[in-house]
Amino acid sequence: MREVEGKALKDIVQYGLKAVLDLLVPRRCIVCESALASSEKHLCRECLDDIPHTYYWLRKFNPMADKFNALIQEELERISLDGTHPYHEEYAYATALFFYRADSDYSHISRQLKYHSNIPAGKFFGQQLGARLARAEHLADVDAVIPIPLHWTRRWSRGYNQAEVIAREVATALGVNLRTDILERCRRTRTQTKLSIEGKAANVKGAFRVRPDIVQSSGSGTKKADASAISDLKHLLIIDDIFTTGSTALACYSALRDTFPPSFRISIATLGFVGEA
Repeated sequence: MREVEGKALKDIVQYGLKAVLDLLVPRRCIVCESALASSEKHLCRECLDDIPHTYYWLRKFNPMADKFNALIQEELERISLDGTHPYHEEYAYATALFFYRADSDYSHISRQLKYHSNIPAGKFFGQQLGARLARAEHLADVDAVIPIPLHWTRRWSRGYNQAEVIAREVATALGVNLRTDILERCRRTRTQTKLSIEGKAANVKGAFRVRPDIVQSSGSGTKKADASAISDLKHLLIIDDIFTTGSTALACYSALRDTFPPSFRISIATLGFVGEA
């Protein structure tokens, strides 16, 4: 009884302190900048209710996945010597939490995480994404979550990887491991923001690879992952903040596919998707 009363008193005190702090230093909605109520986190209730959700987690086949698979097929045709695909590629699943437009106030969600070190907001929206992915039947067999990596110099200067912040929450929601030991960025790239579609693709091409310590090279020069490092893995989920042209996602996908055979399904999920609502 005393424990219950003590907890209730503690909750009342914490709520009171939070209310006082909100009066002294008002927390603001990321989207509309209105003052947040004590019960609100990062977004006011109105902006939270109006998020332009994609609902792609409910659909195996959707515009984002179609766009990503078209890129994969173009890549397969490019590397093919005789015009035929080198192997059969399963349809790659792709989903995002909300539609992203640079001129929308909702673009502040990813910018707060990426450029303003708002890690609590990144965790919050990572949880939002993870909760929805956990309800997606076609993602029920995901067994590892892989954030798109930053080059070590950029991570050192920024102090964190925004994709990893999101991915950690997604992995928790799915009940699987976060794997930062599989993929690495082996070349520092320019920021993608002001590049053309072709420029973005060229910028990230060859910038990622599976970490050398989990790759085994055969006598024929082909690569495969060390069985002990990927035991029980069958479905890998790549996580990033925004899917724009898909160039970065494709570069990571191609790096993984160079080592992981087609029997491994590779999917992608992001907070935002630049597409039609």
